[in-house]
Amino acid sequence: MAQITLNVGSNANDGTGDTLRTAMQNVNTMFTEVYASDLFNEGITISGNNISADRTNDDLVLRPSGTGTVTIANLTVDSNINITDNEIKTTLSNSDLVLSASGTGSVIMAKVDINGGTIDNTTIGATTPAAGTFTTITANSSAIIDGVTITDNTISTNLSNSDLELSANGTGTVIINGLSMPTTDGSANQLLKTDGSGNLGFATATATLNHSDINDNTTTIASSATTEVDSFSSATYRSAKYFISISDTTNSRFEIVEANLIHGPSADSTIEAYLTVFGSTTSYTDPLCTFTADIDDGNVRLLATNISSDSTVFKFQRTLIDL
Repeated sequence: MAQITLNVGSNANDGTGDTLRTAMQNVNTMFTEVYASDLFNEGITISGNNISADRTNDDLVLRPSGTGTVTIANLTVDSNINITDNEIKTTLSNSDLVLSASGTGSVIMAKVDINGGTIDNTTIGATTPAAGTFTTITANSSAIIDGVTITDNTISTNLSNSDLELSANGTGTVIINGLSMPTTDGSANQLLKTDGSGNLGFATATATLNHSDINDNTTTIASSATTEVDSFSSATYRSAKYFISISDTTNSRFEIVEANLIHGPSADSTIEAYLTVFGSTTSYTDPLCTFTADIDDGNVRLLATNISSDSTVFKFQRTLIDL
């Protein structure tokens, strides 16, 4: 029913308006319609600044028209007196729940419990937290996670004088590809190397060696028969420089020696490997082994024939020069 406007006449008490009875009838008609609407049909109650649903287990729906939106300037989500959880959720199947700020604003959550203490089913402990698994983390500028800031491709700690630690679990390892370590003044990069016992050292050099490779290894030989100490591909490398430390702890004999090894043009003949051994320093009266070289199935081999069958350890640093 449309609104009924009471006719009050052209001038006060000029007799041209509705009679008192007619006016009151129209007022009653409009009040009847108002009280019959959803506002007063015992579905909701408006009391002060509170709007509540009256029927048991009934939803309270705020729905805009057309392209309009429901705008709540200051949002408070509180628990119902009969509900223990405070919860914001979407009721659309497989739909995301998005919290987004405007402009340069941020979504701030003072204290967060994700899925009862888990992220992607990975438990986060109070004292020894496990690493959560994230499919994708996207931040428009930077993300701060418990003292660590991630900005673009840089991970840094924002706690004063704090270490940045990467640690694996159990027998796992931290694997970093393409590692480059700047010097203190940022003028050059440093390569990592080991001393053969797992201890790291540093050598200032370019990040990539274009014509050679440097590495180290260890071999134990418990035989007086001629045995391979090391080998390299004749199709990749022309020559090798060795620094070799030899230890026969059974007989308390020790030696350090250098060796230069190169192969000839055919790269497939046992006589095309050429070796020079020099600079031997030993605690024994004689060298602890005799070094020889050959080529076997495309691999240039450094061989040793020990003077004893006791266990002898060869630790060496090797520089390979490309073809």
